[in-house]
Amino acid sequence: MEQTILRAGEWSERAAKLRSEGWRLTDLCGLDRLGIGGPVRFEIVCQLLHMEDKKRASIHVQAEGEPPTIPSVTEVWPVANFLEREAFDMFGIHFDGHPNLTRILMPDEWEGHPLRKDYSVGKIPVDFAPQPFLQIDSPGQAPDAGEAEREVDRLGQPGPPKRGPADTKTREAGK
Repeated sequence: MEQTILRAGEWSERAAKLRSEGWRLTDLCGLDRLGIGGPVRFEIVCQLLHMEDKKRASIHVQAEGEPPTIPSVTEVWPVANFLEREAFDMFGIHFDGHPNLTRILMPDEWEGHPLRKDYSVGKIPVDFAPQPFLQIDSPGQAPDAGEAEREVDRLGQPGPPKRGPADTKTREAGK
């Protein structure tokens, strides 16, 4: 698989050329290089496929400036529309010339970009509620573990039936 690194200014022209050569855009995602180095912090990674030649290619396009900006390729590959919107929403990468660069996953009033490595974690408390023990789908189960005559593990899931003195006598008689 080929891998190429491009500057933002080279992307529009290269994308048009790739399209004319038969390459299809299969995926586009944002990348935050904070902590792993590189000439710029943000870039997009595009996965391309050439059906006739049975080849794949990966292109990294560096997003330069503040805010990080790359030319849009929605005119070249219409599938890029929603992929670019996702990269904008999650990483804050702007796409010049995009027909509708708005949030796609987060609410419009959301502040920040959740997939940036410096985005603060824990802004919204998550409430974990235990699941109820209501799995009555076979004989020997009941809402109350005591009624079901089964042991219950730490997650509240039923184990094998409890063996009592009557079960022992039945097993011995069957031998």
